[in-house]
Amino acid sequence: MSNGLPRTHVPVNPSADRHLRLGFITHLDHTDDLTRVYAENLQLIQELERLGYDSTWVATRHFHSGWANLPIPFAFYGAAAALTSTITLGTAVVPIIVDDPVRLAEEVSVLDHLSRGRLQLGLGKGVPSTGYHVFARWGTERDNDYLSKVEQLHWALQGEQVPDSQVRIHPPNHDLRGRIYHGTSTWSTIRRAAQLGDGFILERFGNGDERTPANRPAFLKRQSDSILEYRAEFARAWGTARTPHVVLSRSAWPAETTEQALVEVSAATREWNDVARSVGRLPEGLTPADELISDNVAWGSVDDLVADLTADPSFPLTDELVLGLHPGRYTLPLAIDKARTLIEDAYPLLDAKWRRARATLGDRVAAYEASRTSVPA
Repeated sequence: MSNGLPRTHVPVNPSADRHLRLGFITHLDHTDDLTRVYAENLQLIQELERLGYDSTWVATRHFHSGWANLPIPFAFYGAAAALTSTITLGTAVVPIIVDDPVRLAEEVSVLDHLSRGRLQLGLGKGVPSTGYHVFARWGTERDNDYLSKVEQLHWALQGEQVPDSQVRIHPPNHDLRGRIYHGTSTWSTIRRAAQLGDGFILERFGNGDERTPANRPAFLKRQSDSILEYRAEFARAWGTARTPHVVLSRSAWPAETTEQALVEVSAATREWNDVARSVGRLPEGLTPADELISDNVAWGSVDDLVADLTADPSFPLTDELVLGLHPGRYTLPLAIDKARTLIEDAYPLLDAKWRRARATLGDRVAAYEASRTSVPA
């Protein structure tokens, strides 16, 4: 596998021999011991690099939402940058909605220099929380505030002169252009990401009523339609002058047999599902398998796992597939073992199917564009 960093600001290269980029995501959630979870996840990232993963991604959320233990990823990724040399470092996603974009530009610029240009900067609005009022700049216009802050971040990364001052933003990082991604399910924000020439990240599990077994197909279709909308808007804005990049995140649990995988992942996620039921995020009375389906978890033998992942309508539309263990309780050796199985056994099958499917990507985007009779809300 090649670890060449994707860049959306470069022209389309139709002759490039592209592969499906493979990443691995962690919530840093497998234990309540924070000192241990940080140290073990640094070890995990080192092992992911040794195994040949293109990218690693960390979930970033305030107030321990979703068990994620990183409110801001930069200190952790500073340590990871010093311990690695090739794997790219992705944020999924930095909640810029509650941050100062100029201060954030300074932070990410330093981190990108520390990692020698390996940052993939995922941005988002943050998982809604009753605690967000603690932030001085938190307001009710999330979509407008988000887009305004993203545009300020773009401006600041160029090292522009501060209005009514003789100073400039420092350190600048012109090279981060083309490595900014939007994690959003809002159609207007998806279109704006394309118009800005940025990338697009899709979440692992759905929202609200999407988190039921019966509604999983609708959730998957909604995501695939949003990718097509992004790609169509990107083509309208840039033609072949820039290259779109889509990052698709999925929970995956491989095992020797599909039955064994279900037993393992059900045990590992039992506490997560108990909490989800208690707050109304999962319906009562579901079987363990239906609970996993509600959270869009793929599990099984390598063949069954690959079949599940490739049946997802978003799979052939993505450029980077980011897999990870669903939030739960497990050991570091188990996480490394599953990551090894995913890249050594599942990835060759995934990449082969992806390459075949990519041959029709342009036709699919064109057909979507031609079929649009109204702009989605």
